[in-house]
Amino acid sequence: MPGVKARALSAAILVSAARAEPLKVGGIDLDTPPSHCAPVRDAEVPKAATLGFVSGAMTASAVYWIRREQRRRRQPGKATHPREWAVWTRLDRKKKGYVTRKDLKSLCYRFESDEHAEHLAKQLDPWGMDHITFSRFISDFKVVQMMRQAGRLKLWHRCCGLGVAGNVAGHMAQAGEAGQESHSATKPAAIFSYYMPPHPYQVSDQQADKKRLQEFPVTYAVIDYPKLPGACKVQVEPELGLLVDIVYTKDRKRVDHLVPRRVAAFNDCSIRSLEGAEKLSMKKNWGFGSKGISLRSFPIDSFGPGTFVDFLALVSYMKRDGEVFQYSVKAPVRNYLLFHEPLLEWIVEQINGQKDTDKWEEIYPQLAASDFPTSSWIALGAGEYTDYGATHFLQPLDEVVVVVYDERVMPDGPGMAQVLEMFEDTPAPAGSVMLHQTFV
Repeated sequence: MPGVKARALSAAILVSAARAEPLKVGGIDLDTPPSHCAPVRDAEVPKAATLGFVSGAMTASAVYWIRREQRRRRQPGKATHPREWAVWTRLDRKKKGYVTRKDLKSLCYRFESDEHAEHLAKQLDPWGMDHITFSRFISDFKVVQMMRQAGRLKLWHRCCGLGVAGNVAGHMAQAGEAGQESHSATKPAAIFSYYMPPHPYQVSDQQADKKRLQEFPVTYAVIDYPKLPGACKVQVEPELGLLVDIVYTKDRKRVDHLVPRRVAAFNDCSIRSLEGAEKLSMKKNWGFGSKGISLRSFPIDSFGPGTFVDFLALVSYMKRDGEVFQYSVKAPVRNYLLFHEPLLEWIVEQINGQKDTDKWEEIYPQLAASDFPTSSWIALGAGEYTDYGATHFLQPLDEVVVVVYDERVMPDGPGMAQVLEMFEDTPAPAGSVMLHQTFV
């Protein structure tokens, strides 16, 4: 190689000069030219050395930049570790490239898991450097997952998950689940369950004994692509989530009424095409990472007309390959087919009386089998998709944002600049709660 030979020649010149000896390379005396060659002038030796040095420097520089680019490409990030990255971005909001123990404690606080904060900090920062890189975060991510799962289950203690199907005219037709529902409908089609907690006093030794709806599906950062055979066309369903207390009759044979407590942004993510799916709930819970709910929520003391809920609206966005698209139409939640107290009363009727027909299931026996959960997060119904949302299903590394906002604070909904900030995991603007998830 020319560069290597030039560097060898340069080294030989320097050694020869230092020792005041004839310059020899490979046994050849370069200071004594052959008889058939003209003498080498003194000025030409430094010129050769200079050329060799420059050639070597250029080669070394090229190698350095090539290796630097290779190292950059090998750096872990969203493309290589999307699940870890989705959580990391919520910690490293200032894009410093590292997080501190304070950031970890803040994460635990958001999950109401303060008791895990010190253990998590010691695990990720054993030397007390207060400087935790993404690589270190990846290596101990299972510990982070354990804390987050414990926090989720704590928040969902004795809580089940229900959903309202067809509470927006035309939505089920858009979703390919029309059935008897039509644009002229005046009330929802039915309700379904997406999570029923295992009976707290029945312990099974085999995980396989856990029924499908007993798998806890709700996350705050990711949506897992379903691994069910024949599952495809996964779609975001942006909805208003309503937390209610469930009040049973004294004999526990019926639900008496529901008491509304909080509202949040909810993603009732659904499989649109699943071979052998006889019930809608089979397309709703495929295990961990099937659903999403915002960590922040609005407290409410009434679900009646003229109260806070009347001013809430819903919208969602998708980010694909760095470009953001509006996924659902901005819609006031008061435009649901049923809302306020009539909706709560109808849900109670469906819980108590819905039959196992077509794609629907009986709900009350599920509550009884779960030892009568005391609360429920109810997905009140997905809105209308934009043309983009209706024709684009989720792909790995897609990101979604679901926003519930107060129209009095944000009359036109979030602006695009605010939406872009939400995708960067900055706190939701005043008067709104939002859910940001990455599809993995």
